[in-house]
Amino acid sequence: METKTLQKQFERMGARLKLVASHPRRRTGLSIDIHRDKQGPFFNITLGNELQRDVEVLDLQPGQRHLLLLVREQTEEREAKHKFLCGHDERDWFAAAVPEVSGVSSVRTAMEALKPAEVLAAQTQKNVKTGRRNRRRNEAFVRQGEWFFIPEPDINPPQWVILADEPLIRGRGKPHTAEYLYRTGGTFVYVNKKYKNGLSEANYRRLVQSGQAKAGDFHLRRLDPIVYVKGRITHADHKTVLLDGWHRVVPNTESKAASMRHLAFID
Repeated sequence: METKTLQKQFERMGARLKLVASHPRRRTGLSIDIHRDKQGPFFNITLGNELQRDVEVLDLQPGQRHLLLLVREQTEEREAKHKFLCGHDERDWFAAAVPEVSGVSSVRTAMEALKPAEVLAAQTQKNVKTGRRNRRRNEAFVRQGEWFFIPEPDINPPQWVILADEPLIRGRGKPHTAEYLYRTGGTFVYVNKKYKNGLSEANYRRLVQSGQAKAGDFHLRRLDPIVYVKGRITHADHKTVLLDGWHRVVPNTESKAASMRHLAFID
């Protein structure tokens, strides 16, 4: 692995790279992050000192300001491979973990792997041409960051269930805000700081009745609902998009990638 070669490849897409072997005084693992200094943002990759790792660029598309990064790590049992799509999206740099599916060897195939099944079906149904499939807006969807919006012209929810200025949140990232939002289906769960993934009704009542938790510390949330939005979708790091009519909301598939645990930077 040649550090200077990697840095030159990042420079070709307009980015800076700092490659760090490990923390000198503590045990560290692989980490990919976006840092900032006086010169601006840069990709910071810490290789860690608990495993042998090698990094290479599989594909570079300077015109798109994207590249596909491969990190190989050697364990006693086997060699593991992690792929990351790195690039610039509208206003800032990003790194996305690519799901472990076969055939991902280029920026284009990495982008396809990050699309959920609903998006793949929509672009097939709409017969979107290959050259338009990775645009932020085409016949099948509109994309803002990690969120895809698929047109649903037949949706007509009653006015009383429509929420205004509602956040779209996944993980620890900054929320995207929808001017109008409608949720349906899913399962209701009780969430607090300790139980961030939610408790079922039965488990929530058991904790409260036993005195192990206070009812006032919980909020009722809907788990895995179908979500529709329309109007203005805003985010600090992305251009505002205007959705004319209801669109179904689906996130990209990054959360399915085992490699996501190595990303420190969350959109």
